[in-house]
Amino acid sequence: MNQLLKTLAASALAACGFMAHAATVTVSVTDKDGKPAADVVVLIDPAQKVPPRPAAAPVVITQQDLRFVPFLTVVPAGSTVRFVNRDAYDHHVRSTPSGPLGAIPAASAIELRLDAVADAAPPSRDEYASGGPPRGRKSGQTSAEVRLSNAGPIGLGCHIHGSMRGQIYVAATPWHGKTDANGSLVLEGVPEGAAELSLWHPDQLSEQAVVRLQVGATAVKSDVQLNFTPRRRRN
Repeated sequence: MNQLLKTLAASALAACGFMAHAATVTVSVTDKDGKPAADVVVLIDPAQKVPPRPAAAPVVITQQDLRFVPFLTVVPAGSTVRFVNRDAYDHHVRSTPSGPLGAIPAASAIELRLDAVADAAPPSRDEYASGGPPRGRKSGQTSAEVRLSNAGPIGLGCHIHGSMRGQIYVAATPWHGKTDANGSLVLEGVPEGAAELSLWHPDQLSEQAVVRLQVGATAVKSDVQLNFTPRRRRN
């Protein structure tokens, strides 16, 4: 009985220790000119690797107003992504290499066709009006899902509308995300101990320097600067 009590007590202490030995990490990213950098992928890898848990529900990316919305989506490996066409035009979803030079092959292959939505409102930038299908046609498959297991970037494009561009980054760590308009991201529950912080952006020409962190029981703040200035995307 005494041994059983000791075992239970040790397990309880270990569980409490695991919960306590985690911290919040706040990351602020600036570009080469010192300005806040939005839509930068942030990955934190603890020294003791933890596999990511797939998203509990499909992560939605819409094709709307001749754009992929959002432009950048970050998901944990094994997650399902649902593409939804909300335009009055047929669209494709195709994987493309990433980076301005197309030097990074897509982590997974995607090839889908999504029908136009019946009676959808015309896009505000109607540059393809003359070549689009008749509005008000009956909808067929306007959404489709793919499961993404391979970590890394996936560029997104459309065979029909060449200006449509988007990005997915599939993360191999549970601690991931993208910076907001202020160049900031907060990640909760990062385990205590040594960790590596990595950045990725679709415009980068070379790898970003890895930042080594020492995560303790208190909050950690890391200021990181890109080695380039991302181009401004068209709204």
